[in-house]
Amino acid sequence: MSRLSNMRHLHSVKTPNITQIPDFTKYSPVRPINEELAPYIYETMKAFPSRSHYINQQHYYHNKNVLINDYLKKNPTPVSLTQLAQYYDDSTTLTKQKVISSAKFVKEEISIRMAHKIHSLQLLPFNVINNFHFVQVYESYYNIFERFRKFPAVRTLDDSIRFTKFARDILKDFNTLNLPHLIMGALECTTLDLYPTDKMDKLLSDLLRARISRRLIVEEHISIADNYFSGKKKNTLVLGDIFQECSAKEHILGASKICEKFIQDMYFESIPMPELKINGETDLKFYFLPSHLKYLLGEILRNTYEATIKDYIRKGLPKPEPIVITIIKNEESYLFRICDRAGGLAHHHDDNNIWSFGKTKEQAAQSISNFHKLPGLQTVSLYDHLYNNTEDRQVNRAYINTSLEPMAHSNIASAVATGYEVPLLKLLKRSFRYKLGIGLAMCKVYAEYWNGDLTLHSIHGFGTDTVLKLGNLMIHTKDKQLDRV
Repeated sequence: MSRLSNMRHLHSVKTPNITQIPDFTKYSPVRPINEELAPYIYETMKAFPSRSHYINQQHYYHNKNVLINDYLKKNPTPVSLTQLAQYYDDSTTLTKQKVISSAKFVKEEISIRMAHKIHSLQLLPFNVINNFHFVQVYESYYNIFERFRKFPAVRTLDDSIRFTKFARDILKDFNTLNLPHLIMGALECTTLDLYPTDKMDKLLSDLLRARISRRLIVEEHISIADNYFSGKKKNTLVLGDIFQECSAKEHILGASKICEKFIQDMYFESIPMPELKINGETDLKFYFLPSHLKYLLGEILRNTYEATIKDYIRKGLPKPEPIVITIIKNEESYLFRICDRAGGLAHHHDDNNIWSFGKTKEQAAQSISNFHKLPGLQTVSLYDHLYNNTEDRQVNRAYINTSLEPMAHSNIASAVATGYEVPLLKLLKRSFRYKLGIGLAMCKVYAEYWNGDLTLHSIHGFGTDTVLKLGNLMIHTKDKQLDRV
């Protein structure tokens, strides 16, 4: 061996494997992280999720060239109910070309709207968008964006048939879990002080309104296509069937039955129920989305029934005080005034918290505790569906004993019969054990979307009046609005 090579050998240093995870246990007396949790903590420290279909090494380039430089330069189209049903054709006749034009519009419009919502998520602080639940929402949004964008151009009636089936499937697949993930992400970020509560409330309100609009656009197209292929040729109102004539009294009674079952589960089956009195325009019938009306009335009455029964037990009354609902209508809107005599809200209650998704840190922490009964819940991803090719096996097991359990056990195919809003109605029917504290905030968003409002008036020591206002959709059919009807 030459002298030079001998010197090289003496002074050589073994190069460490820089991609190897260091063993910190030799430097720290702290016990290693539990083996069960370590992989998930490591996952949150990575630049992108391991199993992501969209957030990967190429995500930045794809996002810049496709989403930002193309779709983000296009603006969403404000639409009216009339336009939604007729697609810029002033006639009410249902034709082959109208079905094709409808599919073309929906394909392009959903792609544009999803691009703008994805970008709004990208502008959030990293520690917010990197929250497990917001990651699921981001992945789902990109999934919807890519699937609509890449769907072949619609030129013929056969193309429209294929697109309608594609759109129907999206309304029933794993993307339906966006709603609980949005709420959970907001609650967790509030608890950890990652984002101001007022900004989080605005973000969720915007995302929820946009979600309603997208689903409305897709459902209306599906309804129009179904009508055309079933032989229907004309409708003097709207071409789709997602808006139905709803009986105010029937929906109130239906919601009260759900609430009575809720109270019986909370206490015992033979507990006395408050008398329900319905006054005013008891024969009112109006066009609305049945699933939305069922959710709004059910969520509000749920709070009213619970407060009334608790007041009855606390005071030792011979029977619960009655609940009085007054139905009022005028040309512009419909009002449901729900009155109870359950003692009203406490003096220290902050009115702003009623309409907030995040509320205080303590309230948010209490709300999310029901979502964390099992450690495995934190590892459940929307994309388990794609990898397992099943809707029940892995996801449903992790949701057992959590407030997502009803959704996990639901038959997603039944979405067709309920206007596709499975998560919304499942939230309504959740067990009393899973109090989320976001019911009224959700209801206010939905009421405002339909040109209405939700207000609450309380007299401490007496009771509370909750007033739900819904706009008359037949008055506002020609109003062009974005993320509102």
